Amino acid sequence: MATKATKATKATKATKATKATKATTGRVDSTLDVEELRQAIREEYATVARTPEQGFHFHTGRPLANLLGYDDAWLDGIPEGTVASFAGTGNPFRPGMGVLLPGESVVDVGCGAGFDSLIAARMVGAEGSVVGVDMTPAMLAKA
Repeated sequence: MATKATKATKATKATKATKATKATTGRVDSTLDVEELRQAIREEYATVARTPEQGFHFHTGRPLANLLGYDDAWLDGIPEGTVASFAGTGNPFRPGMGVLLPGESVVDVGCGAGFDSLIAARMVGAEGSVVGVDMTPAMLAKA
């Protein structure tokens, strides 16, 4: 029967082996190819950018913005195509998250079609700046 120390040693070795495998092959384990996963994500979000009306296994567009508590006034003037392709995971402008002030600089990582970037640009004004970064070329093209 294995002791607790033996089990802990085996678990540590397994963790180290997994990390070594990931570092050398790009795989977390023998079944997950990280690059393949990235490509699948890019393809899914490219579809959201090109045909947002299609429907997905996740919320998108104005219904998602409402679910996440975006103020309707923030959406005024944002191109409808950008709103329709919104597939965010949260609302960085909700109360308690802090307020963007005129003149501030913002980096929107995972900017998608630019939904949050355009809202942030209004908040920081002409004196500020907003840079959007995304891994999906079709979303960046739409932004």
